[in-house]
Amino acid sequence: MKLMKKIALWGGGVTAVVCSGYLWFTQVDNAVYPADERAIAKALGSSFDTPHADDMHFEDQVAFIRRVQGAVLGEVPVNAGIPHGQPREPDDLLARGKGLCFDRSRFIEKALRHHGFETRHIAIYSTEETGSALVSLLTPQISSHAVTEVKTSRGWLVVDSNELWLSLDKGYQPVSIEQLSEMEPTGMQEQLLHQPDTSIYANEFTFVYGLYSRHGMFYPPYDRVPDIHVLEFAMNLARVLP
Repeated sequence: MKLMKKIALWGGGVTAVVCSGYLWFTQVDNAVYPADERAIAKALGSSFDTPHADDMHFEDQVAFIRRVQGAVLGEVPVNAGIPHGQPREPDDLLARGKGLCFDRSRFIEKALRHHGFETRHIAIYSTEETGSALVSLLTPQISSHAVTEVKTSRGWLVVDSNELWLSLDKGYQPVSIEQLSEMEPTGMQEQLLHQPDTSIYANEFTFVYGLYSRHGMFYPPYDRVPDIHVLEFAMNLARVLP
């Protein structure tokens, strides 16, 4: 009996190591490559030469983040999807002139990281119909959205990928996605500098750091395993562990 338990534990350990290794080596690649830099330069124009994030004051950081957001939305105006299993990096979006929220947020993130900002990709899922974060995550076609969170000198700021909206409060301070998720609709109206048009913010929702798709068909190796960035995804543990 003890031998069987040891074998089961050993087998479970090996499986965990293999699965973790596979996720690590097949995770979404967040590096900014020369092709990305060329696409970012084309989108930003003269703003491409903006100083490093650490050399900006907070107000300058926000102004640059706005320019990045506006440039990406302007260069990728058509809200239409790219077929699964096909590249969707910044240069692909420029060539196609189209993409969805998860594509534009990827472009925004790469542009910001190129200029020294720390970012994390956020997948938002409505819980209005299900009443459960887990059920929403497991429900196909549930209302969802993808945005960027960027770390400014005053904290994390949400950058929308469908509209020119940033999560600033009336005191011009950044509001994180976690803080947004805890706000009631009336609280948003009272606290936020501007109200977002995207309806998912106004109702109850859950969010996941570092999840790029649940189906695994946005980024190589297109293997039906959810597309994640491991270190960003690990940030979710801080939300669920006591």
